[in-house]
Amino acid sequence: MAAPPTEARRRQLNIEYAEALEADAEISGQRCDDLVEAAGYWHFAEEHEREEQALATAAEIDDGHNVLSGRAAYASFLLTHGRLEEGERAMAQLMREGSECPWAYGEAAAGYHAIGAQQEALRWLNIGVQRFIPDVDAAVEVGDPGFELLRERAELRRELGLPQDQYDELHARSQERSHEVYAQIEEVSRQRQAATAVLYWPEAEFAEVQRRYPTWYPDTAHVEHRREVQRSLGHHPGAVIATGELDALLAFAESRERPPDEPSTRAEFAAEAARLGRTVPWPPGRNDHCWCGAGRKYKKCCGAPGFA
Repeated sequence: MAAPPTEARRRQLNIEYAEALEADAEISGQRCDDLVEAAGYWHFAEEHEREEQALATAAEIDDGHNVLSGRAAYASFLLTHGRLEEGERAMAQLMREGSECPWAYGEAAAGYHAIGAQQEALRWLNIGVQRFIPDVDAAVEVGDPGFELLRERAELRRELGLPQDQYDELHARSQERSHEVYAQIEEVSRQRQAATAVLYWPEAEFAEVQRRYPTWYPDTAHVEHRREVQRSLGHHPGAVIATGELDALLAFAESRERPPDEPSTRAEFAAEAARLGRTVPWPPGRNDHCWCGAGRKYKKCCGAPGFA
């Protein structure tokens, strides 16, 4: 069973993620968003100077049209690190200038909530909701601008013991609609999961599996692995193919606290891929490319008479 990562390893991973995001920020065209994300990883790595550097740069380049708000994130950082006067100035400037980023108002509210200023947090949520949902009779669903602000506002008002108002009623209607949408999504997921998922390792991944875990497929050539997959597919009409990637499987096993070398873990990994739609349908047309990725027609590859 793979050992869970140590605290030192977690810290190193956070640093690597932060550095990768900062490098990507220079070429991605989403520099503000990447820097705010990088700051989060610097925070978990307890590299708070690097966290502040990333957020200060994000605040400078924030034009108010990003997914994440550098100005709000930096102001919140200042508030939660005891620099109240600087944080208040940054918040006041953000309030004056406004933002087309809904996340900015939620992040500002989160900063005030973290220091116990719930009324100020509610003020930011009120302003954000009114900015992005001016009509209380609107139909608001998950993913719409302002939906998360509406949810956070309703939760904070309940925390403060305030009676329901029109926006709280709108939130209740939106939640009801969201539950209907989620029920539809879950039904689709159940249908996907109902299909048998057969795990297939491409040749390079299969070689890596055999190098690192030789007991998984002992004395098995890749062509034999393909034959076994083809036989399994043939025994389960409507089956799908989950393409194996060793690092993804190991991450899955760690997240579920399961030993990666158990066949049941690999089966669960394939089933999760099916649930998420990360699969290849089977069978292909006889003149289509074969599912194994060899580049040949199915009828002349794994679908050839007698292959399985």
